[in-house]
Amino acid sequence: MKKLVYIIIFVMLFFASEAFAKQFKDVPAGYWDIQEIDRITEAGIMNGVSDDEFQPKRYVTRAEYAASIIKAIKQENIQVQNAYAFDDINNSHWAWKYVIRALDLDILKPVSDSYFYPNEYVTRDEIITFMVNILKSEHITKKEALVALQNAYADFDDIPDWFKVTAGKAEVLGVIAKEPPRENYLNYDGYISRAQFAYFLDKLKEITEGYIQEKHKEETSPKIVEEGGIIIDNTKREDDVVTLPVRTILPVIISGQLKSGQTKSGTMFQARFADNIVDDENHLLLSKNIILIGKVLNSQRSIPFIKNGSVLFELSATNKDGNLTRIQGIADCTPPVTESNKITRAAASVIKGKNFIGKDGQILYIRLYKPMRVNIVTGDILD
Repeated sequence: MKKLVYIIIFVMLFFASEAFAKQFKDVPAGYWDIQEIDRITEAGIMNGVSDDEFQPKRYVTRAEYAASIIKAIKQENIQVQNAYAFDDINNSHWAWKYVIRALDLDILKPVSDSYFYPNEYVTRDEIITFMVNILKSEHITKKEALVALQNAYADFDDIPDWFKVTAGKAEVLGVIAKEPPRENYLNYDGYISRAQFAYFLDKLKEITEGYIQEKHKEETSPKIVEEGGIIIDNTKREDDVVTLPVRTILPVIISGQLKSGQTKSGTMFQARFADNIVDDENHLLLSKNIILIGKVLNSQRSIPFIKNGSVLFELSATNKDGNLTRIQGIADCTPPVTESNKITRAAASVIKGKNFIGKDGQILYIRLYKPMRVNIVTGDILD
């Protein structure tokens, strides 16, 4: 019985694949890039020339190129920044909305100020250059690119020097369409067939979707500081929110001067963190790039032998929604204990009665006046 089920599934899959392969009568089963053609037409990025013909050997026009590239990278609705006017194409043309977006994104260039030539054919070097420009290829060295290109193509010597590194990077990335029986010839200045274009588009779609997933993961994951940073090791974490307790000591650099007993309440100043503030798992809590706006809430003069002078203030930071969140802290003459790149809550005692003076550009060690919660995904200070 189990064997019979497997046979039935196999037969169903076989006929399903045959039926799908015959979507276009000129793309037979076993065609060199039938899978890429299937995926791209199913996604609506390219269409058949008719209901039952794909015409894989036909060359791709500039208008078709613009339309399919814009669809593949999902930029159909971006705002166009520039005005375009040509004698040979206007807003009545089926591809106009794609052409102006391709021009705006520098995917294609007009042939002249007055002509776009929508029906001219696109060459392989044009799409290879575009693929390398849009994909991540910085990690590929010039030597690696040239070796890969030379090993792959018999017409290496015919490829111009200005194009070799670009083409080599595309080869390393695995995005070049290689149509039999001349798959070992780059034919860099030859026109792109629709079959080749479908291959390029499928690879572009696959890689850019990977970038989108990677970006999404980055946007929804806690930010990590690989090196450096000032570690706060007494935090508490709940999901994506880390709480810094009362009396946590943070270093800030101030612009202006604060003096206990003399700086008036309401005085405004700017500040920033002296370094990235991280927890003991290297999650970024507070970035050194945050611009802080400070406001003095109270300024207490010292009393000999009884208490040191202090300045109580709040620092405001703008979150991703444009709203201000506040950090309340106090600065006085109690020096913090620093050990390596850690700042602890411990403080050495001093003889009471000293006034506090914070000078412009000085690192000011402040103690939190109330707990502070930070979202380690968005970087927002929550309260």
